[in-house]
Amino acid sequence: MLLLLACSLLAGCGREPPRKIVLIGGAASEAPGRHDYPDGIRALQALLEASPDARKAGVEVVAFPDGWPEDASALEGAHALVWYFDGLDRHPLTDPARRAQVEWLVREGVGLVALHQASTVPTDDDLGLREWLGAVRAGTFDRTTQWARIEPAVLSHPVVRGLQAFEHRDEFYPTLRFAPGALPVLVADLDVQYRQGARLVETTPGRATVAWTYTRPGGGRSFGFTGTHFLAAFDDAAMRKVLLNAMLWSAGTEVRGKGSRDALGGSVFAHAPEAPQRPRVSADWPTFQRDPLRSGWDDGGNAPSRTDIVGGSFGLAWESPRLDGFEGHPPRLYASPLYLDALRLGEGPLRGDTFPAVIAASNTGYVYAVNAATVADVAAGRILWRTRLGAPCRLQPSPLDGVPTGILSTPVIDVARGRLYVTHCDPANSWQAYALDVHTGHVLPGWPVRLDEDTLNAVNRNAGPRRVPPRRKHDFRVQRAALNLSPDGTRLYVGFGETETGWTVSVDTVQARVRSAFASQAMPHRGAGGIWGSGGPAVDDDGHVYVVTGSGFEGYKDQPHDWTQSVMKLSDEASGLTLRGTYTPFNHCRSATADIDLGSGGAMLVPALPGEPRLMVVGGKQGNAYLLDRDRLPGRLDSRPRCDTPSSQDGSLLPPQVQPQFGARGPLNAFGPYSEDDGAMDIARARSVPAFFRDAQGRQHVFLTGNTRRHVAMPEAKPPSLVRLQIERHTDASPYLRIAARQDSEVMLNPGPPMVTSRNGQDAIVWVLDENARRSTSLAGDDAPRPVLYAFDADTLTLLWRSAPGQLYTSGKYNAPAFARGTAFVGTDRIQAFRVAETLLSGGAATAPAPALPSRLEDASEANIAAVDAAALYAARCAACHDHPFGNIPPRSVIAAHPLPRIVEALSHGAMRVQASGLTSAEIQALGRYMKQ
Repeated sequence: MLLLLACSLLAGCGREPPRKIVLIGGAASEAPGRHDYPDGIRALQALLEASPDARKAGVEVVAFPDGWPEDASALEGAHALVWYFDGLDRHPLTDPARRAQVEWLVREGVGLVALHQASTVPTDDDLGLREWLGAVRAGTFDRTTQWARIEPAVLSHPVVRGLQAFEHRDEFYPTLRFAPGALPVLVADLDVQYRQGARLVETTPGRATVAWTYTRPGGGRSFGFTGTHFLAAFDDAAMRKVLLNAMLWSAGTEVRGKGSRDALGGSVFAHAPEAPQRPRVSADWPTFQRDPLRSGWDDGGNAPSRTDIVGGSFGLAWESPRLDGFEGHPPRLYASPLYLDALRLGEGPLRGDTFPAVIAASNTGYVYAVNAATVADVAAGRILWRTRLGAPCRLQPSPLDGVPTGILSTPVIDVARGRLYVTHCDPANSWQAYALDVHTGHVLPGWPVRLDEDTLNAVNRNAGPRRVPPRRKHDFRVQRAALNLSPDGTRLYVGFGETETGWTVSVDTVQARVRSAFASQAMPHRGAGGIWGSGGPAVDDDGHVYVVTGSGFEGYKDQPHDWTQSVMKLSDEASGLTLRGTYTPFNHCRSATADIDLGSGGAMLVPALPGEPRLMVVGGKQGNAYLLDRDRLPGRLDSRPRCDTPSSQDGSLLPPQVQPQFGARGPLNAFGPYSEDDGAMDIARARSVPAFFRDAQGRQHVFLTGNTRRHVAMPEAKPPSLVRLQIERHTDASPYLRIAARQDSEVMLNPGPPMVTSRNGQDAIVWVLDENARRSTSLAGDDAPRPVLYAFDADTLTLLWRSAPGQLYTSGKYNAPAFARGTAFVGTDRIQAFRVAETLLSGGAATAPAPALPSRLEDASEANIAAVDAAALYAARCAACHDHPFGNIPPRSVIAAHPLPRIVEALSHGAMRVQASGLTSAEIQALGRYMKQ
């Protein structure tokens, strides 16, 4: 009878004594679903009350969702306390009376469970929690909000019974202060976002404890977990199992071998903890010069304003980590940065979250998404994803600019399809086109697409009677031309230069194949016709493709279907790329012979209003500006104009005035002195795409960057390096260009394309990124040039601002900034962002090399010069290229026609200084004299 009575008092033989678990919450303190302590306590109450294992243990649940109970007796008889509330100075145990009561309960062996901030204490007072809980978070030292793979650290502990590794998104606290004997039970690799009061741009993921247990020396059990920031954590089945196990274990109840049973099932407390879709702030910047027209104009007020720039708080606000190099070579960003205002990540620790993102691509073969503005704890400049496409090429006979050649052209984003298209050169497959999922950086199935000349010739729409075999000893093909897309995104357009002939390539983005190609020359000759300017193909709203070709030395040959030194308008039809219009300057024969490329930048299609003619503007190495009606291109479809065409009969839309360089009408010259013979390499006048601007009064402006030379055949430059043209109308209403303003204070050495930013036709600013060195300057080594970013008033061309000397790190060539959220994004060896900020960075200024000024070549005596075996020097250093010239390598006969000072300057400071490195003054002068023979 006594045994039966005892069994009845214990609610049945074989059952544990009843256990009282008290749940204590606090006031909600953040946005809905975050720090929602009242609903979190209700979730824990429901979890315990529904669990068959808790019922079997006779668990009595007492819940105080809204805060610490006012009646101290509510905690009497408790076997475990579960805390879910704010910490630091809002921690309930900052009240001495509560702390004293808990201290008494702890001595009695009452279990403790602390979730999220309940273990966060002031830095100077741990409130006794370290010896009670086994660990505390002191202050707000660090934190991270991310997806993490949570793994059991020990398999034998009751808290992790029935648990496998699981993925979970939460806010975690990586740094804890442990008491001796505390046992980590759950661990994860965490990528810290915030530490010591600052958001971190770059960290290395590290193993961290996210949950621990502690068996107190005086008796009693404790459990802590740094997560449950989100209410949705209680909808995670694995997390519910952990919490059930922990609460029952802390209360002294045995946990079954497969873990405590959860009877609640699916999501019942909150939806998955996905980040909200953030409102768009700026327009996307998906392609080179902002739009498929290559207008180079943003009128949406996305860029820094004039007030921002001159206000004293404008400068370098943040920068990404330096991007990945290759075999000791630092990266160089030839590709202009792109921008997406709302990039939702598809994988990784931040998957599901949305960020404004800069897209960057490097010559070392990497593509990146970089956070463009601080979002919660994720710092601006932090790399969101990176993809390595492969090792870069090393072009022969000498690397382009002395650096690896991976990605040179600016990629293009199909925003609607979430795709990023990019080309890359690798040693095994040469050039290939890739399609990446912009949300993850993954290469899509079916890609890359090979862009080799066998493939292009097989679908060539401008083939001659026979295929001309390549005559170059080395494959020096360059895909520098920015990529573009058809209006419906089904065609990717790629331009090639420095090839056997220039190529325009149409890639089918649906079937991932080269669909069509158009050779610039039906019968290739000396590699002329290249489409190498950074602008690449321009595409109008009707889907027509516009490309501008160049030449090399001795690049002219009188033959049909040869479009060297020409503008081509192509349609992309069922049969493939089809020529629909052409323009070739009147002096193409002579400029093609002298490597004075027309296609050194590319075409800019003028945005037209209804009723306006649809115009386009082209520049070139000669420093001219050509205005064309793109609906009525003047050239034939089978051949170019005769070589004896006078300037007054040039087919472009000419100014009415006599042009002084011709003594007659002709194309407008923006950068001089005008020359028909000298305009290659460091003597070129311009290599950039024009930019457009329509002001609030409706006037149409065109901006050009370039170099005005002090002397015809020498590289020294003087202002202007920037001009503003205006599109005027003849009395018969036909348009033409006139020079409206010249920038007369700044000398740029090798500027990229201008970019115009404004808001509703007002507050216009012209931005230019200058390489800050001559074209032939190597980009390799620690002493490589540091570019300069300029901002000019678009009306007067007055300098408003420029970056500090050395502040920008070494970049590529002929790239331009992108603009969004009041920020200018510049690609160098990293992404550097300029905007108004409370704290400004110095960037690379502290490590910048001193400006390299050309040193004067020492005088050498005639005796020393005569003693040099110049023929042997030429054979060893020059003959391989100049006796077998191709493309932009000048034949020896062309060099011999130059004055001796120019040859000596090229050997000592210019394009040939690498080949002449180590030579004495006497040897250089002797070699120069020999080359004139």
